[in-house]
Amino acid sequence: HDSMLTETLPQKEQDPSVGTSGRLHDDAPLASGERVVWISADEAQAASLPCASGAPALSARDGMTTGQKLVVAVVVLAACAAPCVPALRLALLLAVGCLILGASLLRIVAALASLDLQPADAPVHDAMLPSYTVMVPLYREAAVVPQLLAALDALDYPRALLDVKLLLEAADPVTLAAVLAERLPSHVEVLVMPDGAPRTKPRALNAALARARGDLVTVFDAEDLPDRDQLRLAAARFAAQPDLACLQARLAIDNGDDGWLCGLFAIEYAVLFDVLNPGLAKLRLPILLGGTSNHFRRAALEATCGWDAWNVTEDADLGLRLARLHLRVEVLASSTLEEAPADPQAWLRQRRRWMKGWVQTAGVHFRLPQQLFRQLGPRDGMAALLILANGLLMPLFGIPLTALFAHDLVNGALFRSVSPLGVALDLFWCLNGVMGLAALILPLCLAFRRRRLARWRGALLFMPLRWGLMTLAGWAALVDLWRRPFYWGTTSHGRARRPLG
Repeated sequence: HDSMLTETLPQKEQDPSVGTSGRLHDDAPLASGERVVWISADEAQAASLPCASGAPALSARDGMTTGQKLVVAVVVLAACAAPCVPALRLALLLAVGCLILGASLLRIVAALASLDLQPADAPVHDAMLPSYTVMVPLYREAAVVPQLLAALDALDYPRALLDVKLLLEAADPVTLAAVLAERLPSHVEVLVMPDGAPRTKPRALNAALARARGDLVTVFDAEDLPDRDQLRLAAARFAAQPDLACLQARLAIDNGDDGWLCGLFAIEYAVLFDVLNPGLAKLRLPILLGGTSNHFRRAALEATCGWDAWNVTEDADLGLRLARLHLRVEVLASSTLEEAPADPQAWLRQRRRWMKGWVQTAGVHFRLPQQLFRQLGPRDGMAALLILANGLLMPLFGIPLTALFAHDLVNGALFRSVSPLGVALDLFWCLNGVMGLAALILPLCLAFRRRRLARWRGALLFMPLRWGLMTLAGWAALVDLWRRPFYWGTTSHGRARRPLG
């Protein structure tokens, strides 16, 4: 592979007491403050640099290149001139239409591929289980600290092999006080990041990775409720497949009854994590990881230079970097319950950050398109392009294009032309519409059956309103990227009407 992908930071010396089956800790509870580590300014600075220094071309820190800015300027000018230049308008519509058609085809193929289920792996005996580091970033999450500690305590894994790290920020004394008010087991360590830029989740994860003692590493969000046996299932899969680098567990929304927005969130997660991601994994195509419940071999994670502290969707970025290194990612048949934001403003803040990060990820990985396609290969490179296009083009342009198609269909503008080119264009738009509907309906049907979402089917009536919110979030993300590219908009949790689980 190219050196920009294979260079890594110097590794810290491994704790000699940690082995594949060696004890990490005694399990006696500790008083508040006995397991608190204040990360130094130098460590925090190093945590913001692994990707930027080890693989600078794959960090979002420097933003777009001059060439990318020129391309964006040309596209914007072309879009502004398109209404006055029919040929230019047609070219732009065809380009966007081809990408959307390709993304629709990919969704259909992935949904069909997900029909072939992964068989269960043989369990690993306790004596052969590897050590496991569990990282949990928290910022303004005091409300869910008791639930989090209970969920971590419920994990079915030998305590002597667990290395749990709660990652907090010095700028958030309320959450720190909530954590220190609890009596922590000895396998739980609190790392406190000093204030500094960028104040992001991946910076904290990099600091924790430098101190991790597990052979396997996973990340949970503060509000997560993972299946009790998730670590054991992941360890069994890694043991059965030595070439496997990463596993993505299936995220599921548990508060879908808290309004139509949460219901649609539950449906969306079921489509992504129960249908599309398993299909992509079966096809050995790139997967944009979720920000939680992804499990790694530590060595594979270090080979990617950790997380990019300057990317606000570090999970999606990391998924593509794993693919570029040909490190295999699969889906784990284990669920993690999450809480969806019920407030539209909180929902918009979250989506704005996600879409801003996807734009950053697209900009980073397509800085050198020829190199990307050479490393991934034509098939995987095209899949990565279509996955990103689906996540960005549909929110930004889906409503205008759908409205244009519906207008032409209602007013009989389609199939008026008798020229071969006109008929071909009409057929292209009709194919786009049909495939778009199939790409929406097929994954929905499979998701409803697998996750048993019938009780939330009424939320589908609000789908057009959600599309409007997605468009608003998409354009707000572009503005936010221009004004404050590394700002991490947080999402508050602990507000569900009933406890998760």
